[in-house]
Amino acid sequence: MNKRAVITLAALLAPLIALHAAEATHPADAIMSLDELAGDWMEVNTLRNFPSVNNFWGTLQTNPNLTTFLVATLPPYANGGDSGVLTLNGKQVHATGSRWYAYQVLRRRTMDGIELESAIRMPFEQRGVLCRLTLKNTATNSQTVDVSWAFSGQVCRHPDAAWANYITPHGEKGNTIALAGTDSKVLSAVGNKGSEPAAIAFAFSQAPADLKVVTDGGVASWKILLAPNQTLSLGYTAAMDQEPAAAAELATRWAKSFDQSFASAKMQWEERWQAAFTPGNTHFSGHLPTLLTDDPKIRRVYYEGALAPLILCRSNLPTAKHCFITAGPNWAVTLMYFWDTGMWANAWAMLEPNSMKELLAKWLAMDHHGCYALDCVSGRGVGPWYAANDWSIFRCVDAYLGVTGDDAFLSQVITGKTVLQRLEDIATYDEQRPLTKDSLLADYGGPENLLECTDGYVQGVASLNAANVYMLRRVADYCGQSGNAAHAHELRAKAGKLLTEVMALYKPGEGVWNARDKTGKEIPSRHCFDYIMTGQALENDLTPTMKMEMNGFLERELLTKTWMRAMSLKDPAAAHSDRPDHGPMGSYDGWPPLTMDVMCRFGAFDKAVTFLRAVEPVTREGPFAQSHEFLDPDRRGFDPLVRIANRGYQDFNEVCGAAFAEVIIRSFFGYRPDLQGDGLPLMAPLTPRGFNGQLRHVPFHRKLYSLTSDAQGVHQKTE
Repeated sequence: MNKRAVITLAALLAPLIALHAAEATHPADAIMSLDELAGDWMEVNTLRNFPSVNNFWGTLQTNPNLTTFLVATLPPYANGGDSGVLTLNGKQVHATGSRWYAYQVLRRRTMDGIELESAIRMPFEQRGVLCRLTLKNTATNSQTVDVSWAFSGQVCRHPDAAWANYITPHGEKGNTIALAGTDSKVLSAVGNKGSEPAAIAFAFSQAPADLKVVTDGGVASWKILLAPNQTLSLGYTAAMDQEPAAAAELATRWAKSFDQSFASAKMQWEERWQAAFTPGNTHFSGHLPTLLTDDPKIRRVYYEGALAPLILCRSNLPTAKHCFITAGPNWAVTLMYFWDTGMWANAWAMLEPNSMKELLAKWLAMDHHGCYALDCVSGRGVGPWYAANDWSIFRCVDAYLGVTGDDAFLSQVITGKTVLQRLEDIATYDEQRPLTKDSLLADYGGPENLLECTDGYVQGVASLNAANVYMLRRVADYCGQSGNAAHAHELRAKAGKLLTEVMALYKPGEGVWNARDKTGKEIPSRHCFDYIMTGQALENDLTPTMKMEMNGFLERELLTKTWMRAMSLKDPAAAHSDRPDHGPMGSYDGWPPLTMDVMCRFGAFDKAVTFLRAVEPVTREGPFAQSHEFLDPDRRGFDPLVRIANRGYQDFNEVCGAAFAEVIIRSFFGYRPDLQGDGLPLMAPLTPRGFNGQLRHVPFHRKLYSLTSDAQGVHQKTE
């Protein structure tokens, strides 16, 4: 056989032997690159929420203008207004196409015979912006074009307390604007309204023909002659710092080495991404598993899910070395919500166990019944109480213990109580909020404490009362492991009594649950949250008939072709609860993966994997977000147009997207970490999942495992 034949044969066989030759394959070969994970070119007129850029220190958002950025927040500094507003021949240039990458956003437009494309990035772990504009003359004759950029000088350094808010601080108007630099070709603004000094400066890769100060900002302009088919690039940089000289020096440095700075922003992002999957890497205290599979849809969904927490990772906030904030770029850009974080608890414990342990200790020391999030700048609790806090914090501690095997954490004393005692306080908190004096059900408050947009889903809900059953049992397990069998028995008895009352809320034949108010009135809730929570908390208590009926409700009333409704159109609140995340015209991005988790728990792996593959098209717009909504005339049907939502204070980035990676690890590969025992427990290992693949370098109790899914089920091997 000649050499060419050998090479050809190897190429043909490669897809078949890839999984069996995993030991000979470098893990990086299987990890999708950031360019592979980019979105497709999207028509701007279909977008409802515009793409963002993040750099581990902060974030910015784009808008329809081809080169503009806004809401640039790099704590403690914030820019306000629109900067980099592009005009061509006196007309604003609005993009017709936009494409998202983790490290940049591209926008494009053809106008007056000129092809224009921009790329906006942020210098890696620095307080700045880099934007490149490329112009190409598509006419048959030379053209002289007038190009200008307008910039906002709104900048402010906000005190720590200002960040502890859902409403993100922005820059202020009325600042001092001036020209700076040795050639007066740098635009500088000094904040006048912050508690401490703040400055922003703009510099250029090619000196503008004219740079002038205007109210609250400045304008740079060029007159450019382009021959037919000639291409030319311009770049601007922005830097925020405490003093104007420092901001100007930084912006000028990036401008003078623009191509190098621009390339470095991508390279360093990619290096950080690859490190997240590398055992023993020098950045994170852990790592995520590497997925190898010949299924391109599952592969993309997994890595997009894994990308979500990296986008929102912040390495410059004082609360912990690595804080995974919940959302951005518009809202709550320094807040870590308990509820959202709990949705990817196992993956968090794998990727960053050290910071997770540190943050869990802070959470357990807080009054988490008086807030919904931790602000990672001030260290304060923020917002009203969310009823899911207890479940979410418990879930994170449970995951940390199971993944790491750190049983000593249960004995760690936090403000006078051990972690185990804190867990029991959480598991029994419902006793302080009885629905009525004769009921064991807890009262979980009003809409503002639960789903916010549905007035019927209040007080005695099945979901979180079912969670109490689970938590009581888990604390009993921990007590039993520590030798306190008598108390474990007491806790299980409590759980059994509460279970009876929770099960009475089920509506036989319909697959849904009632919510009961203080008067005893019951309102049926046709929402995915009951499906998710009762399925997770009571998977071994629900009868086969109940599971079949619940899956029937899901398939008939919630699932769509590529996404799902959070609420059924038949729910009593559907007519007036049209918020994209929790209403009937879309879904919060955490609900689909949690729904898949319950489908797997109910044994419907075939339908769950079909749903998993079905959501892949939504990633062609961009990352998993706070919510996706339905837009076109079929929005009440099975195949609506799905886009990242904006209305209702929805954000472009949300950490709940990590639940897609979590569900693949925990449910499709059956990873069930537990503090007790030496072996790694797997869910339904003899049941085929419906796809072939392997998770490599899966952490469990300070060892690494490989998990393989094939036609026989799921198998494990110690690495």
